[in-house]
Amino acid sequence: MVRLVGRAMLRGFLDVVLPTGALGENLELGNPREVRSPVWPQERWRRLVACPGRAAKTPLRRGSSPAPGQVTTGVCRAGVRAPELRSDLPRELASSNSIVGVTQVHSAVYWSEYHRAMQRIEVAGERGSYDVVVGRGLLGRLPALIEEGGVEGRAAPVTNTTVGPLHARSAAAAAGWGQPLELQDGEEFKRWESAEHICRWLLAGDYGRRDPLVAIGGGVVTDVVGFAAAVYLRGIEWVAVPTTLLAMVDAAVGGKTGVNLEEGKNLLGAFWPPRLVVADVDALVTLPERELRAGLAEVVKGAWIGDHGLLELLPNHTTGFGDLSPQAWQELVVRAVRIKTKVVTADERETGSRQALNLGHTLGHALESVTSYQRFLHGEAVAWGMRAAAAIANRRGLLSDRSCARLEEAVHALGPVPPLADLDPEELLAHIGRDKKRDRGGVAWVLPTDEGVVLGQRVEPVEVREVLRQLIGERRSEVGW
Repeated sequence: MVRLVGRAMLRGFLDVVLPTGALGENLELGNPREVRSPVWPQERWRRLVACPGRAAKTPLRRGSSPAPGQVTTGVCRAGVRAPELRSDLPRELASSNSIVGVTQVHSAVYWSEYHRAMQRIEVAGERGSYDVVVGRGLLGRLPALIEEGGVEGRAAPVTNTTVGPLHARSAAAAAGWGQPLELQDGEEFKRWESAEHICRWLLAGDYGRRDPLVAIGGGVVTDVVGFAAAVYLRGIEWVAVPTTLLAMVDAAVGGKTGVNLEEGKNLLGAFWPPRLVVADVDALVTLPERELRAGLAEVVKGAWIGDHGLLELLPNHTTGFGDLSPQAWQELVVRAVRIKTKVVTADERETGSRQALNLGHTLGHALESVTSYQRFLHGEAVAWGMRAAAAIANRRGLLSDRSCARLEEAVHALGPVPPLADLDPEELLAHIGRDKKRDRGGVAWVLPTDEGVVLGQRVEPVEVREVLRQLIGERRSEVGW
C-alpha cells in the first residue's frame, strides 16, 4: 500500500499540501490511479496519481529536480514522461524531466517547481489584501489564478486593439470568457469616454455587482478599467493582468485608477485596488524596445526610492535588452513591485510617504499633457522629469554631484527618448501649475537625495524655468539620446 503524505511530512520540502484522509490514504499498488480531490488548494478539482514504488531515502528538497528513476516522497516515480501535458504548463516546465505524471496530471513535483517559479507579493489595503503574482506562462492559467485569489463571478475581459490579438483574445478564449472588449490603444484614449464605453458594455452584457472586470494590457488599460470598476454599479471587483513592463512595476499595483482631461493627467480617478494582479513576464517578449525602455524608467524611479542595488540589474540600451533572461526580467519585476508595495502599504491614499512615487512625475505629466499625449510614452516623460528633479536637487545641495551623476547615468542607459527642443518653458510651467497634487502652497515636488527622496519641496518657477531651458537647449549628441 502507498500512502499520500500530508503537510507534516512535506513541510520544508515541497510547496504543496497533499490531501489525506479518505481521499488520500491506502491507494493500492499496481497501475497508476486517479484521485479527484475537491480539497486541492490550487483549483477546485485536481488530479493526483499514485504510482508503485517506495519513498526515496532523501526527500526531494525545494528547488531541486529529481533524477530519472528517483521516487519522490509519497508521489510518483520521477522521470516518467507525460505522454500529453496540459497546454497551460510554463514552457520551461513542459520540457523538463522534473515533471512526473500522465495525461492532465499535476504532480507535487510539478507544483513545487511551478510555485517556486511563480512569486507572490502581498499588498495590504483598506479593502483587504491582494496578491501580485509574477511568473511565466500565467496568461494561460488566468481562471485558476483568479479562483485562487478568491474572485468569483462572470469575468468581463477588457483589453486594447494592440494587446487583443497578441494576448487577450487567446487568454479569454482559453478561459471561456468570450471575446474581450477592445479599446483604442494610446494615452490619448485614456478618457472618460473610454470608461463610459466599458460601463455601457457591461450593462449590455448584463454584468452584475459580483462579476469582475479583467484588465489585460498596459497602464492605460489598467487605469481605465480600474476606474470603470470603481464607478460601475458603485463599485465592482477587478483583476489586473499587466502586459507591459511599466504596468507590471507601477500602474497595476497600488490601486490608483483614473482618466485624463484636456486640462491635465489623471484629474478624474479613484483609489480602487484590484483583487489580484497577474504579471506574466513572457508577455514582455512582444514589447517593442521603446516600450521596455519606458517601463525601465519607472524601475529606475523605484530603485532610487527604495533599492539602489536594483540599478545594477538594469540592462543598457547599448548592449540591447534581448540578452536579459526571463529569470532576470522576473527578478527585476519582483524587486520593483516589492518597492512599490512597501510604499503603498504604508500610505495607500497618498497622504504622506506614497508621494515619493511621484519622483519625476511633476514635469513628466506636464510633458505628456502639453504634447497632447502624442510625443512621449509615460516612462519617457518620467525620465525627463527625473533629470529635471535631479538638477534642481543638486543645485539646492540635496543631491551630491556623485549621486546626481549616478542617477543621470541610470536614465541615459535606458536609451533615446523624444527631445524637448521645440517646447515652450512657459507653457510647461503653466501645466505644472495645474498638477493635481498642488495645494494652497503650490505644487510640492519630490526631489532625489543621496539616500532616496525628500517630499514636499516648494520649487519656485524661476528654478524650474532655468532647468527647463538647460534641458531644452541640449543637443542629442550632448546627452547621448
